[in-house]
Amino acid sequence: MIQMGAEENAVSDEAHLTIGDVAARTGVSAATLRAWERRHDFPRPERLPGGHRRYRQDQCEQVKEVVRRRDGGVRLEVAIADVMMASSHQGPAAPSVFASLRARHPQLEALHLRKSMMKSLSWALEDEALATAARPVIFGNFQRVKHFEVARPRWEELARVADVAVVFSAFDEMRVDASPVRVALPADAPMRHEWSVVVDSAEFCAALSAWEIPGQDHKPNQDRVMEGMWTVDPWVVRDAALTCVRVAGDCGYDDGGQMLKTLQERPVSAASAPMVTLFNRIVSYADSAR
Repeated sequence: MIQMGAEENAVSDEAHLTIGDVAARTGVSAATLRAWERRHDFPRPERLPGGHRRYRQDQCEQVKEVVRRRDGGVRLEVAIADVMMASSHQGPAAPSVFASLRARHPQLEALHLRKSMMKSLSWALEDEALATAARPVIFGNFQRVKHFEVARPRWEELARVADVAVVFSAFDEMRVDASPVRVALPADAPMRHEWSVVVDSAEFCAALSAWEIPGQDHKPNQDRVMEGMWTVDPWVVRDAALTCVRVAGDCGYDDGGQMLKTLQERPVSAASAPMVTLFNRIVSYADSAR
């Protein structure tokens, strides 16, 4: 008994599940888990002095997420890489939310959307974030400062209910004392040409990002077409939120790691808004814009 206690103390308090426990909780056999560990270093166990594997409960959720993505058509190695990135909060900074989503989640479908539809989508996501009042981490990216000024009352209300609220645009200066925080994008930042809304909360999560297709200067602003993608997949949304944190840091916003800590301390959402509710919001705004 004393020897077993010494072994148990060799791993963290959270790592108490055997490989058989993980297999039972995830439906993935122990043999498959061992094969994934050999080939992909996933899931990565802690080891007792005798060599026995021990896992944390959150690793069961990661394994189930890999299975869900694989069953949805994502290659196994890509699914594992995505889940490991989201859970470790590491990796090179992406130049923008759109670039990050396109590179890391190729299964997302890119759509050509008029700016009027982008506004309807954005308002629908923002309204759902307000309706759930679940202390979201929320980011917005505006192509022009004047566009933010139009939306500022909405974003001040969003900031009031949020744990973190940050907007990006071509601001003259950083405003860390403002609510939401204003992050000034440099002149060469790809996000100056993009439009994004990212909401990460326990009750609702969604990400929308698009870039404006060039050569449309002759068109009215609302009729210009953007290539965009949106998702309510919690793991993809978390990746988008982490990208925003990294971009903010690259732009000189130093909050002592509080944004990253906030994300690290909250589990990836297991739920999102019913799609019917969100769709109805989108349709309502799209119809009123006609």
